[in-house]
Amino acid sequence: MRHRGRRLEPHPSFKDLPSVRPVAKPCDSVRPVSTGLTHDGHPTTSERSEILPLTGLRAVAAIAVVIHHIRFPASAPDWLQEIATCGFIGVPLFFMLSGFVLAYNYPTLQLRDRRAVLRFWVARIARVMPLYWTVLLISVLTRGTEGVPQDPSLPRQFLAVQTWSGSLHIGATVYNAPGWSICVEMFLYALFPFLVLLVAHVARNYGLKGLLVVAAVVFAAQVTLWAIFVAKGWADLPATNPSSAHRWLYRNPLTRIPEFTVGMCMAFAVNRGFKFPAWLSQVVQLALVIGIPLACALRNPHNGPLGAAFFGTLWTVPFALLIMSLAANRGFFARFLSTPLMVTLGTASFALYLTHRGRLPGFGQSTVDSAPGHWGYVAVLIILVWTLFLAEGAHRYIEVPCRRLILSAFDRVYPRKRATDAAPPASSAPPAAAGG
Repeated sequence: MRHRGRRLEPHPSFKDLPSVRPVAKPCDSVRPVSTGLTHDGHPTTSERSEILPLTGLRAVAAIAVVIHHIRFPASAPDWLQEIATCGFIGVPLFFMLSGFVLAYNYPTLQLRDRRAVLRFWVARIARVMPLYWTVLLISVLTRGTEGVPQDPSLPRQFLAVQTWSGSLHIGATVYNAPGWSICVEMFLYALFPFLVLLVAHVARNYGLKGLLVVAAVVFAAQVTLWAIFVAKGWADLPATNPSSAHRWLYRNPLTRIPEFTVGMCMAFAVNRGFKFPAWLSQVVQLALVIGIPLACALRNPHNGPLGAAFFGTLWTVPFALLIMSLAANRGFFARFLSTPLMVTLGTASFALYLTHRGRLPGFGQSTVDSAPGHWGYVAVLIILVWTLFLAEGAHRYIEVPCRRLILSAFDRVYPRKRATDAAPPASSAPPAAAGG
């Protein structure tokens, strides 16, 4: 299976600092990609390459979320059920990958370049919202055909601001439940042009040590917030409570900033040539491929301090180590994630994440539980293949065409300035101007 060169995008999307060096020569696990914008907002291509293992990792994160919603047959052992239940940790992994991918591709985005910033934001909207609105429209039409009144929160759902609500019903259950994370992504996209200035300044003036300090500070803030929730007893509250850890530590956009910023810091480190040695990549990948499922299998209890930590705090360091090991393009897991199948699935991972939930109520947990014996596991596989097939179609025929259409329209309405338009020819410039 062949793949056209694509930019690694967060579940979705993403020039070069003067000191940036390519992280690796193109090989089986890297592909040349467009790396950002020139000073006038024009896409440009340099030696930086797409890191294919991270594209494949997106597939793992999305599939984990799907399994979380399908679950395994009721007869499955408790440890396997726990692993399925913990599939929601794929969401904080997405947020960290999003920060990495954006910073990897747009490290020199400047607020003073209004066209570049505006195009960045339009590109983010074009990346996620057309499919989001399509799925929302299907949900609205489904409710209408079934005689179910539309929810009063529909305008919030359309604007993707629902997860700011203290109501679990509005924030993460009505219409397309996974849509809450799109609200978080849009918030992080809005912040990125501001955050990247800070991280770029630190990278330029303080190097890798400065980046490590920034990552440590935001992680400390995340741990402190978790500790406050534990001390106040809020970690024990059910998800339906507006003061719960689920609301504030899992689905609130503000508390996802640390993971996003850690991802950005790692991208700047990679852009500056830092990468794990081969032996360390192998060790990290082996430890985490075994350790993460094991931690999920042993999770008990589901609430309290441990339950609240599972919403993100517990995974920030392991996920950062995993991403850095994969960014080195070394290790057995990196090779697996770089295979054509995993890259294809990773490219369509956003569509998989966004479209699967609406297809499961009539062909999901009930189907799995009603299947006799081991056929329940076959049903899980069939449902997963069906959702993957649907996601690939949504990616090819909705997501990609809409993104191209929106960006083409933007470039026609707001064309970039040509060099000849930006300044008069040297021969016609006044002597003083030529020297100034």
